Amino acid sequence: MFIKPSHWLKLAPFLFISPFFIHFAVFNLYPTVYGFWVSLYAGVSKLTFVGFRNYGFVLQDEKFWKSMWNGLQLTGGSVFIILPIALGVALLINQPFVEKRKGLFATFFFTPNMTSAVAVAIVFGLIFNKQFGSLNVILSFVGMSSIAWLENPRWTIPALILLSTWRYLGINILYFLAGLQNIPSELIEAAKMDGANLFQRFWRITLPLLRPILTFIVFQAIIGSFNMFAEAYLLAGGGSGPDNSLLFPTMYLYEQAFRSQNFGYSSAIGYVFTFILLAIGMLQLRMFQERK
Repeated sequence: MFIKPSHWLKLAPFLFISPFFIHFAVFNLYPTVYGFWVSLYAGVSKLTFVGFRNYGFVLQDEKFWKSMWNGLQLTGGSVFIILPIALGVALLINQPFVEKRKGLFATFFFTPNMTSAVAVAIVFGLIFNKQFGSLNVILSFVGMSSIAWLENPRWTIPALILLSTWRYLGINILYFLAGLQNIPSELIEAAKMDGANLFQRFWRITLPLLRPILTFIVFQAIIGSFNMFAEAYLLAGGGSGPDNSLLFPTMYLYEQAFRSQNFGYSSAIGYVFTFILLAIGMLQLRMFQERK
């Protein structure tokens, strides 16, 4: 039986969007539902239904909360160190005298973000080496003693912040630069004519108009910090660092799933971690809407 052309026209939109829904169902929806189902069980070869017991264990797990604390420290470094520097550089590049070189700067700043995380971790592992690392060589030139960047728990997170600054500063500069270029120049000129100084123009005009892009950048920094894996894993030599100082939630999830074979517990870690990030994201969005 043939389908009439008019019926084909009605079905065509559904046929065109069906690949997306099939892909979503197979690679997103099914793993999400299956992961939640697994989190309700314990065991490997023989699964035992334990209900929400795994979630209770996660909430009482000091190692999990240590990984969250490490993520929070890295988030602080990203938000209060990397982002202000990125905003300052973006403001400088957005000046008229740099107009012709913006493309060159964009390429230069984006390059670190394209570099393999494995390569970055290996190079920075050499830079942070206590005996012959270039960073300690520089410190010795200014009369300071060598620092055990990757052996002393006090210095592992600062070392990771330095790595993250090199790797992600450029992409955040580009984000801010895109936001700055969307600010109407007429507003800045009008403020100048009204006698507003540089700080007043930034605080009253530039920063409020950057709020949408700033919200996006901060949320990206939070997610990226808590999802830190490859760089921290390799800097720790395939472990979690001294006193678990380089352990992050995704690393702990990986450890429980593929080293300890605790798939149910690992799934519970993933869901608790997701709910925490979701709560942070909703809180941030609400704060943005209230200020708006």
